[in-house]
Amino acid sequence: MQTHAINGALAIGIAQLIKLPFQIGSLIVLPRLLQPIDYGIYAMIDPIVAIAALILNFGISQALIQAPALQRNQVAGIFWITVIASCAAGALMLASSPLVASLYHEPRVALVAAVSSLFLIFTGFTNVHESLLNRKMKFAWVAMISAVGMALGFGVSLIAAYLGAGYWSLALGFAAQQVVSLVGCWLGVGWIPREKPSFAGLFNFYKFGGPVMLADLATVTSREADSMLIGRYVGAAALGNYDRGNKLAIVPIQRINTVLQQLLLPILSRLNEEGERYRYAYLRIIRQLMLYITPGVVAVGVTAPTLVPFVIGEQWAPAAPIFAWLTLAALHRPVSMTMDMLFISQARTRDYMIWSAFSTITSLISFVIGLRWGVVGVAAAFGISDLLLRMPALWWWVSRRGPIRMADLYLSAAPFAAGSTVAFAIVSGLQRIAFPGVFQQLAASAIAAYVVAWGTIALFKRGRSTMADSVRLVRSELPRLLRGKRAA
Repeated sequence: MQTHAINGALAIGIAQLIKLPFQIGSLIVLPRLLQPIDYGIYAMIDPIVAIAALILNFGISQALIQAPALQRNQVAGIFWITVIASCAAGALMLASSPLVASLYHEPRVALVAAVSSLFLIFTGFTNVHESLLNRKMKFAWVAMISAVGMALGFGVSLIAAYLGAGYWSLALGFAAQQVVSLVGCWLGVGWIPREKPSFAGLFNFYKFGGPVMLADLATVTSREADSMLIGRYVGAAALGNYDRGNKLAIVPIQRINTVLQQLLLPILSRLNEEGERYRYAYLRIIRQLMLYITPGVVAVGVTAPTLVPFVIGEQWAPAAPIFAWLTLAALHRPVSMTMDMLFISQARTRDYMIWSAFSTITSLISFVIGLRWGVVGVAAAFGISDLLLRMPALWWWVSRRGPIRMADLYLSAAPFAAGSTVAFAIVSGLQRIAFPGVFQQLAASAIAAYVVAWGTIALFKRGRSTMADSVRLVRSELPRLLRGKRAA
């Protein structure tokens, strides 16, 4: 199992390196070619597509991965149910596109919504095959699909934006990614559903997937409701600024979580009966995440007023305070966003659904309260409530049952929380110093954040153990894997 994990981590790591320039280009280059209103118009559609795609999946992806055994005719049945539902959803979105434009008071959204109905059909043809790839632990293939999709999507968006396509460049880029995912998943699985579909016994899959879908739906709704509220009550330009601030602060963490789900969910599901190995594997992962991510989050949060205009252009300066407030949520997200895997791998779908409902309600309340102060108020209300309310509630709830105890989580996080606090103080002080240029200021802040945070972390026994584990992985496992590849 460890070999699968490390091989998967290596494949995904290489894919991330390949994707890195395209991810950076998507976050940095495209905003220089587009305006806030372009992102705002597309961001009005994005929540609708995300929520509809989630409902279509109905938690079946997780159910297929978690199931002890699968029969092909049952999988064929699930496939055709998903395809029919996606075509119906696409037709419904096409028909309701004028209503979407009316909701936002933005006529240009209608045509974007109509075209985006095709995305739901693509999703229906991809979901089952993507789940089978993850179930088979074909992490290298999944990573390759992701890397190629990111590269092609960025290339299409970049060309379209350069030619003046505006918000259409974002829709075209997403369409390109979906086509790559569809083709890549079908080729990777090597299965065409020719079998006569069987619908007997499928109820158990949907019984498992239903609560997962409702829980994920609540999570996605809480994540997207802010965009819908801002789009309706403040406008497309303000939504564009909020969208960029949110994407810069939260989306990199979400992408890391997506990768971890592909890697860890199949493994944790198989370790569910081996409590100590399960506990060791999970805690090892989250400590490494905190070691490498939290100092960076502190650095970018403190330097936001300088960082955001420097990175994506002066026209995006209004997004800087939004980004800064949302980094409060990003501080704990590397750990908290992995906890859905604990619920799912332990088959605790009811607990997952209850948590998601609580998260959705409290997030919506924070959005409504913050809306009084505009987009910055929404970001501040969400960031504060996420760190002080939802994080401790989630950590308590997830550790009530299963191998992971609440003490494990807080004792694991303590060194990194201390390191982040000291780094925040030092990096904040650096902002009062006059540097020769903006780049020097940002570089000094990033270096100081990691040096100070890691120095503080090293004062703790668990911190030193995590650092030693990180060095051990690099020095022993990576050469072993490379020798294995050469031998093959």
